[in-house]
Amino acid sequence: MKFFSNLILVLIPFFVSGQSISDAINWSFENESGNARYQSMAGAFGALGGNLSAISNNPASSAVFELSRFGVSLVVNNNNSDAIYTNNKNSLSSENSNYQAGLVYVFKNYGNGNLNKFSIGVNFQSVANFNDEIKIFGRSKKSVDTFFINNSLGVNVNNISVGSNESVRGVYKWLGDNIGYYAQQAFLGYQSYLLDYDSETSSFNSLAKYENGVDHNHSIYSSGFNNKASLNLSWQYMGNFYWGINLNFHDILVEKELRHVESNFDTDSPITDIDFRNYLTTNGSGISIQGGLIYKLKTIRLGLSYTTPTYYSFEDNLEQYIKTSSVDVDGNIFTDIVDPQIINLYDYDFKSPSKLSFSIASIINNMIIISADLVSKDYSNSKFKHDNDGLFNGLNSAIGKNLASVLDYKIGTEIKLNQFSLRGGYKTLNNPYNNNEKKYITSQTIGLGYDFNGSTLDFAVINSKYNYNYQLFDTGLTDSANIETNQLKLIFSYNIIF
Repeated sequence: MKFFSNLILVLIPFFVSGQSISDAINWSFENESGNARYQSMAGAFGALGGNLSAISNNPASSAVFELSRFGVSLVVNNNNSDAIYTNNKNSLSSENSNYQAGLVYVFKNYGNGNLNKFSIGVNFQSVANFNDEIKIFGRSKKSVDTFFINNSLGVNVNNISVGSNESVRGVYKWLGDNIGYYAQQAFLGYQSYLLDYDSETSSFNSLAKYENGVDHNHSIYSSGFNNKASLNLSWQYMGNFYWGINLNFHDILVEKELRHVESNFDTDSPITDIDFRNYLTTNGSGISIQGGLIYKLKTIRLGLSYTTPTYYSFEDNLEQYIKTSSVDVDGNIFTDIVDPQIINLYDYDFKSPSKLSFSIASIINNMIIISADLVSKDYSNSKFKHDNDGLFNGLNSAIGKNLASVLDYKIGTEIKLNQFSLRGGYKTLNNPYNNNEKKYITSQTIGLGYDFNGSTLDFAVINSKYNYNYQLFDTGLTDSANIETNQLKLIFSYNIIF
């Protein structure tokens, strides 16, 4: 067996795929966090324009501005997450913040033809927030030992044994270099004495006994973002047509700690406790192109926007640890820790689905605005890719079968009373899984603003509810918990008009 002294491990892609359907949703799903006016009307700005955050919705939006504008926003999020698992409910709260910033410069009276004006701009804001804390607790008839058993199928016991001239770190690394992720999981189970090897059947079995059930304590602590910077060019043509194009750059960073603890096995179980930990960091960058138009017809405005798939490049860093406690027939207690201190690196590409938006709005007497957006996205078109073309065939096939096309909608309104504005809205983002009628996210929004002529000050409150199922592991222990998160978002925005 050959191994090296360095701690960074690059896994051979022919043998391992650490990605899942949930990753496809994470990298495709967008719940934008823009400025206060935009958010207080639920983001229903596809036909309105004239808002910095609306640039990321419809690139034609910046051509609606009559004057140049610079704006910044502070977004404060408070999450309260309930995890329901085997009739047990656990709650955790967390807080985080992000920001929005944008600039549009308007060039008016440009030329003598049909080009009335054009604008150039940039907008930066979050399209997804990965900050959350979830704790799942309950008693189950299943154990994480099935995760290790499933990963041990086809593994040679000699390959996951540690010889006298070898180390845990070295063998774990060699397995990654030469066999793959699944063999490393078998190694963790075997070296922690959770798994035993039966030479007669040439298979692995668990030493844990839990006919009466076992307690699960599963915790997820995550932080991160998917931020989008949009470089914008738009123009007003023949008075009633507004056109625009964006070049969008995505930046993703997610840090996640997953800890799974099991206890209270049967009284005759050699295994008494299991503590399995995974530390995952994901870095990614992506690019997409977006085009849109707004047509103004008296009091009615129509909007259309199309966003190409976003093409991402990702790197995952994974570190693992397991500790088991056991007792022998004489009552002696043992603690076994397997901590390779190796960082596994996974490089891969991902293509998110394209997006098509239809919008309509009505402006009545320059006092009342009613606006609606309908957004179509087909999550089954998500695709993972690697230099080894066949690596993700199974996963991509599962994505095509399990994910669906969704229609999301946003409705917003605004009433102007002299320099004051009152706003409200409602937004629904549907669950991307097939045959799931539950709404993934619903949001109720309110806000107000004040126009100082040369600047504006806006405030918004967004109350959102997330509802989804979380699967503990991708194989073996595949039980799910229902997660309900209530998020209260406060947004403060200031814009300078010049």
